[in-house]
Amino acid sequence: MILNENMENLNPESLLRKAQALGDDIKEMEAINVARAYNRAQMKIKSAKRKQVYHQLMRYAAFLTLPLLLTSLVLGYLYFHEPEQDDRYAEITAATGSVIRFELPDHSVVWLNAGSTLRYPTVFRKDNRNVDLRGEAYFDVQADRECPFYVNTPNGLSIYVYGTKFNVSAYEDDDIIETVLEKGKVNVISPDRQTITQLTPGERLLYDKHSQKLVKNKVDVYEKVAWKDGKLIFRNTALEDIFKRLERHFNVEIQFSNKSGKEYKYRATFRNETLPQILDYLSKSATLKWRTEEPEQQTDDTFTKKRIIVDLH
Repeated sequence: MILNENMENLNPESLLRKAQALGDDIKEMEAINVARAYNRAQMKIKSAKRKQVYHQLMRYAAFLTLPLLLTSLVLGYLYFHEPEQDDRYAEITAATGSVIRFELPDHSVVWLNAGSTLRYPTVFRKDNRNVDLRGEAYFDVQADRECPFYVNTPNGLSIYVYGTKFNVSAYEDDDIIETVLEKGKVNVISPDRQTITQLTPGERLLYDKHSQKLVKNKVDVYEKVAWKDGKLIFRNTALEDIFKRLERHFNVEIQFSNKSGKEYKYRATFRNETLPQILDYLSKSATLKWRTEEPEQQTDDTFTKKRIIVDLH
């Protein structure tokens, strides 16, 4: 046969080399770990997918982060560069002959005495609470160490506190501005801003508008603040000062003439008494005579106050 003839013609060494090569190929094929190769292929595929998802998410994140960043920048600017708004003020007045109580925007409470006016912002600033007083007021101020409370008077005298109870009398027709402390601590700033006087409970500070002098002393606090409870209390008080307070309390004009030249001082407490009853009480220890002039209509159709003419003989 031809095959046999070919086989017979092959060199034995050549046949051996081919057999060895065929054996090596078979061993190499048997050495391949199909499962491991499969797992490696799967890991490469998953890694490629993760990279693709990551890049896609980064594009989405950039798309979402840009508006968020812009919003944050805008809010930050508005917070740190809040536009200043013009302050709006309210004004409250206690008519002569009346006492009113009201609450400020910070929940501090104020009693306003007869013929007095308080001007205050409808919203206090973050760093201070400023009010302007003409007349007399008793303050019960809510404590706030970060936001001091200032009471400013027409003559430039200022009182500042953080939270306390005190009384300020600053009528424009009086020669004296008086500050009385009931509780806590107050600081009084002179009009020239050169002197700060601190008061402790039971003390008062008198400022003379003409001499610009400051005098601090002890005082009967209740005598000075009892007006908010509807009482008139006098402790060693001269007639001139009594009549001045009676004018405001009863909304009258008292014309006092000391014809005797004597000086009288009184200690008394009044609550519901009428003006004639008070005058009658005062006349028991001094020769006082008085008469009343009724209000008169003026050219502008307004009326004058009732006038009480008091003479000391």
